[in-house]
Amino acid sequence: MKYIRLRVWFLFFTIAAIVFLLLRFSMDSGIYKSDSPITDSLITSTYPELYEAISKRDASLLKPFLTYESQQVREQAWRALAVTPIDSLSPFIDLAVQQNTEVAWFAISQHDIPEQLRQLEELWKEGSLRKGISTVLGQQGDEQSLDFLLRQLNTDIADEFPFALAISRLGIRFDIDRDEQIAILQQAFDGESERTLRAYLYGWYRASNEALTPVARDTLFSRWRLFGMGTNPKIDQYVNKLLKEQTTSTLVIFYNGEQRLEDEIQLSIELAQSMGEINLTPDNALAAKILLIHPNPLVKKQVLQSLAGKLNQDEGLYEYVKNSMVEDSTLASMVWLQALETVAGVEPSIAADYRERLDRIPEKNPYLISGVLTVYEEFLSPEEYLQQIEELIAKKEPIFAMEALQSLDLYWQNLTEEAKTESLINKVRELVFLTLDSGDRGIAYVVYPLLKKEDLFYKSDFKEINEKLSAFSLPGDIEVYQRFGLLYKERFEEQARQVIDSLVALNYAPLNRSLADAGWEVELTKEPQTDFRMPDWKRLWQLGRHPVWTIQTEKGEIKIRMNTLSAPATISAIDSLSRAGAYEGVPFHRVVPNFVIQGGDITRQDGFGGPDFVIPTEPSEEGFTRGAA
Repeated sequence: MKYIRLRVWFLFFTIAAIVFLLLRFSMDSGIYKSDSPITDSLITSTYPELYEAISKRDASLLKPFLTYESQQVREQAWRALAVTPIDSLSPFIDLAVQQNTEVAWFAISQHDIPEQLRQLEELWKEGSLRKGISTVLGQQGDEQSLDFLLRQLNTDIADEFPFALAISRLGIRFDIDRDEQIAILQQAFDGESERTLRAYLYGWYRASNEALTPVARDTLFSRWRLFGMGTNPKIDQYVNKLLKEQTTSTLVIFYNGEQRLEDEIQLSIELAQSMGEINLTPDNALAAKILLIHPNPLVKKQVLQSLAGKLNQDEGLYEYVKNSMVEDSTLASMVWLQALETVAGVEPSIAADYRERLDRIPEKNPYLISGVLTVYEEFLSPEEYLQQIEELIAKKEPIFAMEALQSLDLYWQNLTEEAKTESLINKVRELVFLTLDSGDRGIAYVVYPLLKKEDLFYKSDFKEINEKLSAFSLPGDIEVYQRFGLLYKERFEEQARQVIDSLVALNYAPLNRSLADAGWEVELTKEPQTDFRMPDWKRLWQLGRHPVWTIQTEKGEIKIRMNTLSAPATISAIDSLSRAGAYEGVPFHRVVPNFVIQGGDITRQDGFGGPDFVIPTEPSEEGFTRGAA
């Protein structure tokens, strides 16, 4: 009997062990593990300690890691220092001088350093420090720093990218006279690096075409022609932004003739944008027609947008848009909608003929609601327009209401004072209060511009508006309280003082800081330490240095090559949420063509939600480039 009991227990434990191993295997199977996990003990033993220091937001705790023997640890400590408050920057500048690395100077460049600028300019004269200090001066320099750098244009540093970019960035903030502009252009085109040439033009490109004096514009045009049109599409793109009238049609026709226009998407889009700022001459009209048949829908949409208000009924370009584009049932919705809007600007009555197709668009793509409402303006009365807004709100989908309210704000701005009848005012007020009753933080956030309008809401409305605020709570709805704090300061300062005092008494540091920024007298105390989510280090090392995150979308795959040692907290969060299936079906809630897509809101899916944890900011010296996440 005893023998049988032992066999039973043996079988039980054997089966339990097998089940455990099977479960463990099934859990691990399919989970990505790198063929080259991170095993360097200097990293695996030190990163957890480093992140404990990072979580304290204390520069003195970070300092020992800045001289650590592992390069990866040193670099990550410098990145953390970029967003860590520092009482005295001098010791860290001394350390940056000693190490003279890109990431160290990046960290220094993220801090306000008015007292150290002259010191850095003196140190700059030491040849080996010029690149790094140029980065700092470009970000934090003053007008004297710009003058200092301009005096170095005839030195060998002038062909270095950080130096050119520093002058460019400072040139956005401070004036550069005609002779200095010409000297910069001469240096830019005389140099050997096309990347540096672009850096010199970048500041003016970001500012406006009015930044250059007429003589400098002539210099730019002549030097560019000598450089060679088509030699570098990025240079052509920058030059066109500065010399639109002279270059737009020439560039379109040249790249089209070279059969390169279809491949140069960004250049094509900017050429399309330029169409809105130049006269529609025969050459420019030809260029516009070429861009309208571009295969990329963003190019088509942009040129249509640029042509709005420029076309006449008796022109061939107008006929093409009306007959070939508006009549095309296969055209992408965003392009067709813009084509109809452009045509309706000339013939308002034509929009009504496409009412059925217009009405279908929001259900398929709510992000096109604002475009649909813009076309509705052409043929609907104000009362009918508000009826459309009400129907969108009645869907009880936050995205529909948010898009509708933002469009309503613009509509009301453009409405004549005579058209703002008492009945319309009352209807808009009713719609705004109706949306606030939803208690949705996204809606409450976007309704702010309407609540600001003195012709819609009055001092006597404060009590009712404030009652709507009671539906929200901290910390989840902090954006709403921040928005209302600003509204109360602008419109209801006397009435809201007691409410603000009660909010301040909650001692919620992020809210108090925003109230102070809004202009309220708030005594700020030291913020409590944020409880950051720390990475799952064991799992993180399994991912290796550069795991690839693949996102499956209805438009195809997006593959993101990640850098584990540069952003461990971010990547650990992405990994755990991905494995938990948190991103399944989550949309990109903000899509701005030719600019950015944003997604990952796993709770609300509209950008006003997120996970129930916070991770530390992990900045990067890499900068923002097309294709980066």
